[in-house]
This record gives sequence, C-alpha cells and structure tokens, in this order.
Amino acid sequence: MPRIDAPPRQRQWAVAALGAVLAAASVAHFLLHDDYEHPVRVAAMIIPTLGVFGYGLWFWLLASSVPRGDAVAVWAVGGAGLVLALDLWAVLAGAYGAITVQHVVIQHASFGALGGAVAGTYAERDRWRGRSRARLMAALDSAMDGIAMIDDAEQTVQYANASFTGGTDAERVRGQSWQSLYPSESHGPIADALVALDDGDQQQWQGIVTACGADGTTYPQELTMTAVADGYVWVCRDVTDRRDHSQRLRVLRRVLRHDTRNALNVVLGRADRIESRLGDEDDAAGQATHEPDLAAIQDAATGLLETSEKSRALADALARGDAGTESVADIVRTEATAVRDAHAETAVVVTVEADAAVDERLRLGIRELLSNAAEHAPTDAPRVEVSVTGNPLAVRVHDNGPGIPEAEQRVLSGQAETPLKHSSGVGLWVVYWIVRQTGGTVSVDDGDIVITPATQ
Repeated sequence: MPRIDAPPRQRQWAVAALGAVLAAASVAHFLLHDDYEHPVRVAAMIIPTLGVFGYGLWFWLLASSVPRGDAVAVWAVGGAGLVLALDLWAVLAGAYGAITVQHVVIQHASFGALGGAVAGTYAERDRWRGRSRARLMAALDSAMDGIAMIDDAEQTVQYANASFTGGTDAERVRGQSWQSLYPSESHGPIADALVALDDGDQQQWQGIVTACGADGTTYPQELTMTAVADGYVWVCRDVTDRRDHSQRLRVLRRVLRHDTRNALNVVLGRADRIESRLGDEDDAAGQATHEPDLAAIQDAATGLLETSEKSRALADALARGDAGTESVADIVRTEATAVRDAHAETAVVVTVEADAAVDERLRLGIRELLSNAAEHAPTDAPRVEVSVTGNPLAVRVHDNGPGIPEAEQRVLSGQAETPLKHSSGVGLWVVYWIVRQTGGTVSVDDGDIVITPATQ
C-alpha cells in the first residue's frame, strides 16, 4: 500500500544520469590531459563523480520513500552550480595557481551535486510530508463522521474535528478529558472498552453509547475505538435516524405480523361462515350472485395473509446470525415434495447430479421458487423441473408457464422498484434477499431461474 508521506515516483533516474555525465566528463578529462599519471589526483576526481552516480542508482532503484527524481536533480544541479560559481570567483582571484582548472571544476561540481542531491532528498521529502499532512488534516476536519485522537496516558482529547463536537469549534475540547464530553451513563461502557484495548484483548471496539450534543441534548452515537501507538482513534456517528428507522420497521413488522394477520383471519372466518350459510339456502340464484364476491374476498385475504407470512419468515431468516448448514439435495427434495402435496395437479420433477452443504436459510428461497413456479404454471398439464448440478453448484428451476415478466426479472437482479416499474409481490424479493444473505447469486438464464449458492 503506498505511503501517504511518499510522493509519486517520477524521473527517479535523473540524479544517476547527472552522476553519469560527471563521470564521463572526468574520463574525458584524463583522455585529453596527461595528469592521469597521478593516482591521488585521479582518485580525487573520479570518486566524487562515482559518489553522485552511486547515490543516483540508490535513489532510483532501491529507495522506497523518496521525493520525485526530477525535483532532487534540480537540487543537485543547483548545488553543482553554486560550487562552480565559487570556483569561478576563485579562478578570477587567482587562488588555484598553476593547477589544472578543469580538474578542480569537475571535482568540486561533483561534490556540489552530491551535497545538493542529499539536501534535496530531505528537503523535498519534508515538503511533501508537510503537504500530505495538510491534505490529511483537511480531510479529517471536513469528514462527516466525528474523529478524535485520545491520549493514552491522560485520556484527554489531542485532536477533534468539527463533526466530533457537533459542528462547533473543535478547539474547545482539545485537552479536555473524554469523560467531560459524555454523560455519566456512557462512562462505564467506554471505560470498560478502553481497558480491553489496553489489555490487548482486542484492537478495536464498536458500540452504541449516549452522547451529548452541542445544545446539551443526548442522542445515540455509534462509537468505534481503535488502539494506536500512545492513544486511541475514535470515530463516532449520530445514529438517531437509524434508530428511528429501525423502530419504525419494528412497529410495522409487528403490525404486519399480528394486527394484519389477525384481521385477515377474521375476514376469512366470516367469509367461510357466509359461504356455509348460503350453501344451506334454497335460493340458487342468490348463491350464484354471492359466490363470486365470496371467492374474491377469500382469494384476496388468503393472498395478503400469505404475503404477511412470507414477510415474517424472511425477517426471521435475515435476523438469524447463527444459521446451520444442510444438504442442498435434501432441501430440494423436501421442498419439491411439499409443492407436490400443495399442488396435486402439478408434476414436479427433481434431478440431483451434485450435492454440497449450504446455509439452511436457503430453504426459504428454494421453497418460494418452487411454489411460485407451480402457481404460475398453465392449468393444462402444469410441470415444474428442478435440478441440482455442479461445477459450479447450481439449482435451476424451470416450468412450462408463460415465462418471467420483465418486472420480476428486475427483482432478481436487485434493481430498485419505482411506482411505474415494480413486481407483483414479495415472493421473488424473498428469493433475492435470502440468496444474497447466504452469499450466493440468483439470475435468469433462458427463462429459468438459477441459484448459485455459496457452499459451506
């Protein structure tokens, strides 16, 4: 993973190229002059150029967190230029006497380039780290989640962004104890979590605590604490909307599970009583008049009751976090038998070519697929085929019905519903959610519905 304090590598070869030029210049000098007979002079001239070249190779090939090569090369050229300027002043002042000026120029330029490259490496790295820190702090300060750094020793706030303080000045909480920012009811859970982090039992803790807003009101807060060197990182989020949403779902679920179901049972019971009374009467014309209405009432109430039961079963399945495993072949055979019993006129054919252990909650999705296929099969010789194949493991459901409408196919791909484009019930949503929850996928292939379950 790239380090945040390391800039992108660009033209890292530039310093090595400068060293190669200086080394080539020194070789050319000795080819054109006869002072190569002096070993000390040769070494004094060659070694600095090789130093620049070697530093450039390290910078190019081995260093992992260094600045851009072109920026450091500019520093190296600048260092060489500064030394050359001093050499020019020394030449004009006659400080070198009779020694070979070219020899001194190349030697001193190499030292200047090496010094400039080393200084540039540190200067550019520090400049980049400063810019990276500024960008990081800007990102933290503007984050929508509250972020704070808590000191390990005194457990005081060392840093906090505006979201942590509810949009007010974050400076006012720096140096304060975290206990002063939370009501007493949250002190125990937070303190226990900090002890667990200090003991090394865990590296991160997450939970819901009660926090205080800027106006003094309390609200539920999702707090995540992570242990780092010499302290902790806190990330917090106001979950009031999530809590209210969850509360509304619980209430609606309770209404759907109890109130609606009870009312529908009353409707069905009264409809059955009316039907039995009409059957005892001699008025055939009256019976013929009321029977369609009674049938419509019974069908509508039964359908709504089934929807309620499916929703309840789905909610229970999705809420379970400790589901066991079961043979997919056994699930298919059992559910196929149940469909045969419920739809005696439908031929259900099962083919099992592979088997594996899958999440037992997948039973609900397979049950819904088979029931849906049987209900929508044609009245003449309805037929449902379900097969289990391997490589990869797949459960395929086929029927001789009219096919799957486009709106229902959208459900199986997880596309959002709109007022103009929506499915006719919750059945295929049950399939989609259960399969996704258990780690598998569901798709439509040539008119068949194919479940690719995750094996356990």
